[in-house]
Amino acid sequence: MRALEVCCALPIFVILARYVQEKRGTGRMGEMLFACHVAALAAALGLLAGAAWLVGPAFVFFVGVGIPAWLIEAVAARKVALLSVGAHLAPPASAALHLARRGLPEGSALSAWGAFVALLLLSYVATDPALNVNLAHRPSREMAYFAPTPWSARLLMLGATLGALLAAEWGAARVFGRGAAPGLPGVIHALS
Repeated sequence: MRALEVCCALPIFVILARYVQEKRGTGRMGEMLFACHVAALAAALGLLAGAAWLVGPAFVFFVGVGIPAWLIEAVAARKVALLSVGAHLAPPASAALHLARRGLPEGSALSAWGAFVALLLLSYVATDPALNVNLAHRPSREMAYFAPTPWSARLLMLGATLGALLAAEWGAARVFGRGAAPGLPGVIHALS
């Protein structure tokens, strides 16, 4: 099973490398901070290391926020790229294999939410506002209907994201059972 997890991580790394290749030299490298790219990297690294404390929050993020947001964007844009399909489906599918064996770490939703909050801050200070990475600079066209200002959009997004992540963790825990908690206890458990 361990070899399968490592094999599942490789396509995720290939997808991320393809995105880097696509964005390099275009002024769009900041888009690599999109939460789905970061969650995909966490899933791949967690699969390589056998670290449920990375895989669990990544899975919960994709199921609770990443895939729904991607589907909304695909419907709104009326198009989707094959690379995007792989980027949004391969990480949670691979993570599910790991979690089926190890269980979902307690607190995965809060870990994912904390990482998302950090990414919002990093996206705001480190990326070009024109890219609007993680909607850190302004609401999307769809979100502006409910929250027209940057601050109202951020607050709505943070609240909705937390709720979606908690719901995803609740559902995933029923499917996979519980494993070691993320953070230092989870690291110690993974190393033992």
